[in-house]
Amino acid sequence: MAHRGSTRAVIWAAALLGTTAFSIPRAEAGGFFIQEQGTYFQGTSFAGMAAGGPSLSAMFWNPATMTQQGLGLASETDATAIFPRSEIHPAVASSALGTNLLPLGPSGDIGRNAFIPASYYTYGWNDRLTFGLAVNAPFALRTQPSTLWAGMFYSRESEVVSYNANPSIAYKVNDWLSIGAGAQIQYLKAKLYSAFPGSGPALALPESLRIDADSVDYGFTAGVTVTPFAGTTIGVGYRSQIDQHLEGDIFRPSFLTIAPPPLPPVPITVPLSFVNFKATLPLPDVVTAGIRSRISDTFTLLGTVEWTNWSRLGIVPVTNVTAPGAIGIPTAFAFGWRDGWLFSAGGEYQWRPNLALRAGIAFERSPIDDQVRTTRLPDNDRFWLSAGGTYKWDERLSLELGYSHIFVKDAPINLVPGNPTFDAAGGLLGVFIGNAQSNIDIVSVALRYRWLPPAPPPLITKG
Repeated sequence: MAHRGSTRAVIWAAALLGTTAFSIPRAEAGGFFIQEQGTYFQGTSFAGMAAGGPSLSAMFWNPATMTQQGLGLASETDATAIFPRSEIHPAVASSALGTNLLPLGPSGDIGRNAFIPASYYTYGWNDRLTFGLAVNAPFALRTQPSTLWAGMFYSRESEVVSYNANPSIAYKVNDWLSIGAGAQIQYLKAKLYSAFPGSGPALALPESLRIDADSVDYGFTAGVTVTPFAGTTIGVGYRSQIDQHLEGDIFRPSFLTIAPPPLPPVPITVPLSFVNFKATLPLPDVVTAGIRSRISDTFTLLGTVEWTNWSRLGIVPVTNVTAPGAIGIPTAFAFGWRDGWLFSAGGEYQWRPNLALRAGIAFERSPIDDQVRTTRLPDNDRFWLSAGGTYKWDERLSLELGYSHIFVKDAPINLVPGNPTFDAAGGLLGVFIGNAQSNIDIVSVALRYRWLPPAPPPLITKG
């Protein structure tokens, strides 16, 4: 981007506007990965999820757990409602020319309520072989600050939607070992809107730079469960990385700038631009280890450690397909994230033969730290408190409920020299210093049903 003067400034500004085009704040795991894939484990803060249990949803983290579902056809449908609250309060907000943007005010609540569905099916072919299918939305959520606010040139509306189909197979090698594997077929759609400097009727209502893209790509899952002794199961599951080869469009509105030298320094209008682009978004792989240990006839301990390879997200280049070098079109998205970690512990109490109660606590380290945080993704470390229960209606039907409250640590935002986003634009969007305050409530319900229970044993009579 070898432009001079104000034109060069606009190019770098536009590049910065798209630095986190595919990042959605307030996703309910670090980054924009959606952990809420099973009501049963929602109630334990996801403790024990890779070790299995009665819920089919364990197959999302570890396909080997499917052998625990027995013979015949079973299904589970989970529905999760997420109620986030997050607001960014600016302390310093100014343009590169020193204009004070604080009168535009805070972001308002950038969180938007979300519905996350998930469906699971298993078919136990025999005592050893089980087939399964999971349909999920593993990367999703939407945020939308006020149209006019002090950080509008860094972020406006953002949205990510994904759909993932995961056919799997599991094999019980012997009484203490099961293995499993599956394929991931994933569709992802993303969009980013940000106010564009110099567009619209001055600062009164600037128009948006709009980025829209989608892709279908593939990955796999794998896992193992080990039962070292009766009542205790240890599981390790793996969800592979997926490189989403996004293709889409970028719309840049017309804007007013100053003609660079050697032209006379007079205002000029740059017409709107609409281009096609490509970018490869490297989604993380995930390793989940869990344990499920029955302490007594009524009480079971659960635990999880999970690692998410978010450090894959560094600088994501953007290829302008139709108009290389077009003014104001982003050339890269800057992340600079670190790996994410989840540690959780929980317990389940069989209060009655048809009623189980559970609870859990977790700590999650966000992949976003103070050096790379932006207004588009003001994520930070968080603590989980969860509770839930299962009511077994009869031998076929079970109903589940889970609830979590997430305490998110206040997230300072320092878009100043040293922040990759600020530096990528050469400081040409000015300074933004503020703080994000967030908390989240999650409610989840599920129905689990066994459609084809095993045939009864043959009746033996005297001959």
